[in-house]
Amino acid sequence: MDKKEFEVLEIGNMPVILAGVATTVLAIIGLANILPKALVSISAIAIGAALILVGIAVAVEKRHILAETIEGKVGSKMMTAGIGMEMIAGIASIVLGILSLLKMDPAILLGVDAIIVGLAMLDMCSSDSRMNSYRAASSTASKKAYLRETVSAIIDIQFLVGLGMVTLGILALIGITPVVLILVAFLAGGVVLGLKGTTLAARLSQEHKETVQ
Repeated sequence: MDKKEFEVLEIGNMPVILAGVATTVLAIIGLANILPKALVSISAIAIGAALILVGIAVAVEKRHILAETIEGKVGSKMMTAGIGMEMIAGIASIVLGILSLLKMDPAILLGVDAIIVGLAMLDMCSSDSRMNSYRAASSTASKKAYLRETVSAIIDIQFLVGLGMVTLGILALIGITPVVLILVAFLAGGVVLGLKGTTLAARLSQEHKETVQ
């Protein structure tokens, strides 16, 4: 990874963090009962954008991992499946958020959206774990072990948040305070995606330092 490519990818991680933060802030404002119905739809759009951006950022890292393996054969099919789920879930969330803004059964649409995003979170855990394990095996213990541990902790949190979002989405579909539950789901998802973008940027920086050394 040369310096120019690193700078482009580092800048590219910023929208991931910003989209996650935006989702979190919108959900908090909605929970404060300030235009909750509108903000829950906008939160769905924001978290969809964050998922797409995460998919792009993770795809770049996976490309580097595959390039480092012998003939790029290690786990390529599983990695591609993970990227596809992130992108599909992100696009679906944006579409459902727009439709809910148009007053097309927002409680149902966004309940389904929370379930879709939650499933995407769960799907990302497996590919994230494989990437983290590969990085742990390919680096010496002295090279930022704390970063690998941080990523592992975020994966665990992501798994719990994914389960929570699916559960909250189902409860919202049943009709139990749907706006509040969906806002809580998007709040948790936005926090995780913001953290994920931060760790991706940190790991990218570490890879660049290891490359130039």
